[in-house]
Amino acid sequence: MIRLALPKGRLWQDSTRVLQRLGIPVGLGDRRYAFRHPSEDIDILILKIQDIPQAVTDGLIDFAVASDEWLVERGAQCVAMTPLCWYHVRISVLAPGSAADYVARALDTGDGSFTVATPYPMIARRFEGSMPRIRYRHVTGAVEAYPGRLTDLAIDCLESGETARTNGLVEVRELVRCDVRLVRAVSADTRHPAAQQVIDAVLSTARDRECAFADALVP
Repeated sequence: MIRLALPKGRLWQDSTRVLQRLGIPVGLGDRRYAFRHPSEDIDILILKIQDIPQAVTDGLIDFAVASDEWLVERGAQCVAMTPLCWYHVRISVLAPGSAADYVARALDTGDGSFTVATPYPMIARRFEGSMPRIRYRHVTGAVEAYPGRLTDLAIDCLESGETARTNGLVEVRELVRCDVRLVRAVSADTRHPAAQQVIDAVLSTARDRECAFADALVP
Protein backbone atom coordinates (compact mmCIF):
# COMPACT_ATOMS: atom_id res chain seq x y z
CA MET A 1 0.00 0.00 0.00
CA ILE A 2 1.23 3.49 -0.96
CA ARG A 3 -0.26 6.46 0.87
CA LEU A 4 -0.28 9.92 -0.70
CA ALA A 5 -1.26 13.06 1.23
CA LEU A 6 -2.61 16.10 -0.59
CA PRO A 7 -3.49 19.48 0.94
CA LYS A 8 -7.00 20.77 1.43
CA GLY A 9 -7.98 24.43 1.79
CA ARG A 10 -6.52 26.94 -0.65
CA LEU A 11 -4.71 24.21 -2.62
CA TRP A 12 -7.72 21.93 -3.00
CA GLN A 13 -8.15 22.73 -6.70
CA ASP A 14 -4.54 21.74 -7.37
CA SER A 15 -5.04 18.58 -5.32
CA THR A 16 -8.06 17.65 -7.43
CA ARG A 17 -5.84 17.79 -10.52
CA VAL A 18 -3.64 15.10 -8.98
CA LEU A 19 -6.70 12.99 -8.18
CA GLN A 20 -7.90 13.35 -11.76
CA ARG A 21 -4.45 12.31 -13.08
CA LEU A 22 -4.85 9.17 -10.97
CA GLY A 23 -8.22 8.49 -12.57
CA ILE A 24 -10.27 9.41 -9.50
CA PRO A 25 -13.36 11.51 -10.30
CA VAL A 26 -13.95 14.45 -7.96
CA GLY A 27 -17.23 16.32 -8.08
CA LEU A 28 -17.84 20.00 -7.44
CA GLY A 29 -18.07 20.54 -3.68
CA ASP A 30 -16.79 17.02 -2.92
CA ARG A 31 -16.23 16.81 0.86
CA ARG A 32 -14.47 13.44 1.00
CA TYR A 33 -11.07 13.38 2.70
CA ALA A 34 -10.07 9.83 1.75
CA PHE A 35 -9.90 8.18 -1.68
CA ARG A 36 -8.83 4.76 -2.94
CA HIS A 37 -7.37 4.30 -6.41
CA PRO A 38 -9.78 2.10 -8.39
CA SER A 39 -7.18 -0.39 -9.60
CA GLU A 40 -3.85 0.28 -7.88
CA ASP A 41 -2.72 -0.16 -4.28
CA ILE A 42 -2.92 3.57 -3.49
CA ASP A 43 -4.69 5.48 -0.72
CA ILE A 44 -5.01 9.26 -0.98
CA LEU A 45 -5.71 11.35 2.11
CA ILE A 46 -6.67 15.03 2.09
CA LEU A 47 -5.05 16.75 5.08
CA LYS A 48 -4.42 20.24 6.40
CA ILE A 49 -1.16 21.43 4.94
CA GLN A 50 0.15 22.21 8.45
CA ASP A 51 -0.28 18.55 9.47
CA ILE A 52 1.33 16.92 6.45
CA PRO A 53 5.01 17.32 7.50
CA GLN A 54 4.53 15.42 10.77
CA ALA A 55 2.61 12.62 9.07
CA VAL A 56 5.47 12.20 6.57
CA THR A 57 8.11 12.38 9.32
CA ASP A 58 6.29 9.65 11.26
CA GLY A 59 6.18 7.40 8.19
CA LEU A 60 2.37 7.39 8.13
CA ILE A 61 2.46 8.89 4.63
CA ASP A 62 4.79 7.72 1.85
CA PHE A 63 4.49 10.67 -0.55
CA ALA A 64 2.96 14.09 -0.06
CA VAL A 65 2.56 17.55 -1.45
CA ALA A 66 3.82 19.92 1.24
CA SER A 67 4.76 23.58 1.55
CA ASP A 68 8.26 24.69 2.47
CA GLU A 69 7.16 26.98 5.29
CA TRP A 70 5.44 24.14 7.15
CA LEU A 71 8.20 21.63 6.39
CA VAL A 72 10.65 24.01 8.06
CA GLU A 73 8.34 25.11 10.86
CA ARG A 74 7.53 21.51 11.82
CA GLY A 75 11.14 20.35 11.49
CA ALA A 76 10.11 17.66 9.02
CA GLN A 77 12.39 14.67 8.49
CA CYS A 78 11.76 13.71 4.87
CA VAL A 79 13.25 13.79 1.39
CA ALA A 80 12.37 16.92 -0.62
CA MET A 81 11.82 16.07 -4.27
CA THR A 82 10.47 18.41 -6.95
CA PRO A 83 9.08 21.96 -6.65
CA LEU A 84 5.54 22.24 -8.02
CA CYS A 85 5.00 26.02 -7.98
CA TRP A 86 1.41 25.65 -6.81
CA TYR A 87 2.09 28.88 -4.94
CA HIS A 88 5.02 31.05 -3.92
CA VAL A 89 5.13 32.88 -0.58
CA ARG A 90 7.60 34.91 1.43
CA ILE A 91 7.95 34.73 5.21
CA SER A 92 8.61 38.34 6.19
CA VAL A 93 8.78 40.78 9.07
CA LEU A 94 5.82 43.18 9.00
CA ALA A 95 5.62 46.53 10.80
CA PRO A 96 2.99 49.26 11.04
CA GLY A 97 3.65 51.81 8.31
CA SER A 98 4.35 54.57 10.83
CA ALA A 99 7.13 52.52 12.45
CA ALA A 100 8.57 50.88 9.34
CA ASP A 101 11.69 53.05 9.02
CA TYR A 102 12.55 52.70 12.71
CA VAL A 103 12.06 48.93 12.62
CA ALA A 104 14.14 48.57 9.45
CA ARG A 105 17.04 50.42 11.12
CA ALA A 106 16.69 48.35 14.29
CA LEU A 107 16.81 45.14 12.27
CA ASP A 108 19.95 46.34 10.50
CA THR A 109 21.74 47.30 13.73
CA GLY A 110 20.35 44.56 16.00
CA ASP A 111 19.27 47.19 18.53
CA GLY A 112 15.99 47.36 20.42
CA SER A 113 13.44 44.89 21.67
CA PHE A 114 10.17 43.84 20.01
CA THR A 115 7.17 41.61 20.57
CA VAL A 116 6.20 39.65 17.46
CA ALA A 117 3.01 37.78 16.54
CA THR A 118 3.65 34.82 14.26
CA PRO A 119 2.42 31.37 13.25
CA TYR A 120 6.08 30.52 12.47
CA PRO A 121 8.17 30.83 15.67
CA MET A 122 10.62 28.09 14.57
CA ILE A 123 11.32 29.85 11.28
CA ALA A 124 11.70 33.17 13.08
CA ARG A 125 14.20 31.71 15.54
CA ARG A 126 16.49 30.70 12.66
CA PHE A 127 17.14 34.42 12.14
CA GLU A 128 17.49 35.53 15.76
CA GLY A 129 21.21 36.12 15.40
CA SER A 130 20.55 38.86 12.85
CA MET A 131 17.66 40.55 14.68
CA PRO A 132 17.10 42.52 17.91
CA ARG A 133 15.74 40.93 21.07
CA ILE A 134 12.36 39.41 20.27
CA ARG A 135 9.56 37.92 22.33
CA TYR A 136 7.14 35.80 20.34
CA ARG A 137 3.40 35.46 20.63
CA HIS A 138 2.43 32.28 18.79
CA VAL A 139 -0.84 32.89 16.93
CA THR A 140 -2.69 30.78 14.37
CA GLY A 141 -4.42 33.41 12.24
CA ALA A 142 -5.46 37.04 11.75
CA VAL A 143 -1.80 37.93 12.24
CA GLU A 144 -2.23 41.35 10.63
CA ALA A 145 -4.46 42.47 13.51
CA TYR A 146 -1.61 42.35 16.04
CA PRO A 147 1.16 44.80 15.02
CA GLY A 148 0.78 48.23 16.58
CA ARG A 149 -2.04 46.98 18.81
CA LEU A 150 -1.20 43.77 20.68
CA THR A 151 2.41 43.35 19.53
CA ASP A 152 5.06 45.51 17.88
CA LEU A 153 5.56 43.41 14.74
CA ALA A 154 4.44 40.29 12.91
CA ILE A 155 6.25 37.57 11.02
CA ASP A 156 3.88 36.04 8.50
CA CYS A 157 3.64 34.67 4.97
CA LEU A 158 2.98 37.00 2.05
CA GLU A 159 1.90 36.09 -1.45
CA SER A 160 0.76 39.33 -3.06
CA GLY A 161 1.04 41.31 0.20
CA GLU A 162 -2.38 42.88 -0.34
CA THR A 163 -3.79 41.80 3.05
CA ALA A 164 -0.81 43.30 4.87
CA ARG A 165 -1.12 46.59 2.97
CA THR A 166 -4.87 46.73 3.63
CA ASN A 167 -4.09 46.51 7.35
CA GLY A 168 -1.50 49.28 7.22
CA LEU A 169 1.55 47.02 7.40
CA VAL A 170 4.84 47.27 5.54
CA GLU A 171 7.21 44.41 4.70
CA VAL A 172 10.49 45.48 6.30
CA ARG A 173 12.53 42.29 5.90
CA GLU A 174 12.11 39.13 3.87
CA LEU A 175 13.32 36.08 5.80
CA VAL A 176 12.72 33.13 3.49
CA ARG A 177 11.05 32.23 0.18
CA CYS A 178 8.90 29.12 -0.01
CA ASP A 179 7.44 26.83 -2.68
CA VAL A 180 5.11 23.83 -2.66
CA ARG A 181 6.81 20.53 -3.49
CA LEU A 182 6.57 16.78 -3.69
CA VAL A 183 8.25 15.07 -0.72
CA ARG A 184 8.62 11.49 0.39
CA ALA A 185 9.11 9.77 3.72
CA VAL A 186 12.62 8.53 4.44
CA SER A 187 11.11 5.05 4.77
CA ALA A 188 8.99 5.23 1.59
CA ASP A 189 9.18 2.14 -0.63
CA THR A 190 10.11 3.74 -3.94
CA ARG A 191 10.25 0.27 -5.56
CA HIS A 192 6.55 -0.34 -4.94
CA PRO A 193 4.76 -0.67 -8.31
CA ALA A 194 2.38 2.17 -7.43
CA ALA A 195 5.10 4.61 -6.30
CA GLN A 196 6.04 5.76 -9.79
CA GLN A 197 2.40 6.20 -10.69
CA VAL A 198 1.95 8.52 -7.71
CA ILE A 199 5.12 10.46 -8.55
CA ASP A 200 4.12 10.86 -12.20
CA ALA A 201 0.61 12.03 -11.28
CA VAL A 202 1.91 14.70 -8.92
CA LEU A 203 4.69 15.90 -11.22
CA SER A 204 2.25 16.23 -14.12
CA THR A 205 0.64 19.11 -12.18
CA ALA A 206 3.92 21.01 -11.65
CA ARG A 207 3.98 24.47 -13.17
CA ASP A 208 7.81 24.54 -13.24
CA ARG A 209 9.88 21.55 -12.12
CA GLU A 210 13.09 23.59 -12.28
CA CYS A 211 11.79 26.52 -10.23
CA ALA A 212 14.47 28.20 -8.10
CA PHE A 213 12.18 30.59 -6.18
CA ALA A 214 12.52 28.89 -2.81
CA ASP A 215 15.47 29.16 -0.44
CA ALA A 216 17.39 26.01 0.46
CA LEU A 217 15.95 25.49 3.93
CA VAL A 218 13.86 22.39 3.36
CA PRO A 219 15.18 18.91 4.27
